[in-house]
Amino acid sequence: MDDLYVECLVAKKPKAYETIVKGVAWGVTALFLIAGLFNLLLIIGFGIMLFVDFLVLPRLSVEYEYLYVSKTLQVDSIYSKEKRKKNVEYDLEQMELFAEEGAWQLDEYKNMQTVNRDFTSGDEGVRPWILIAHNGQSIDRVKLEPNEEMIKAIKAVYPRKVFNIA
Repeated sequence: MDDLYVECLVAKKPKAYETIVKGVAWGVTALFLIAGLFNLLLIIGFGIMLFVDFLVLPRLSVEYEYLYVSKTLQVDSIYSKEKRKKNVEYDLEQMELFAEEGAWQLDEYKNMQTVNRDFTSGDEGVRPWILIAHNGQSIDRVKLEPNEEMIKAIKAVYPRKVFNIA
């Protein structure tokens, strides 16, 4: 079988407080700049706030990219559409199951000790999928929002491990 390559980009829905934090941070930065014109010591505060604005605020704008390539699923975070960080990579040969949230096949994993990871948009209207996979010594329970193409690609290779709600 040819190597499959499917990618899916999911933008995390910004929370209300994140927008407020961004506005307050930029407002305080502007105040320090204006105050710094009258008192040079306040320019230090402006420099610190500018550093915080460019270092911390981009982490509030996140997109998740899922890459499925030849039996491997990789999840990356993209911050402010600029910086990429690799979160996890799973060899799907180690996958227990991949099911739509609410599928009865997930019931046996409810009381199991797992590492929970959430790479979803946070949108209430979207039903996530749950990946249960071995990751070294632990078992990960990963929430994802894959597109139909990715679900079909994984199901084509692992038909007995992929379940959706009928």
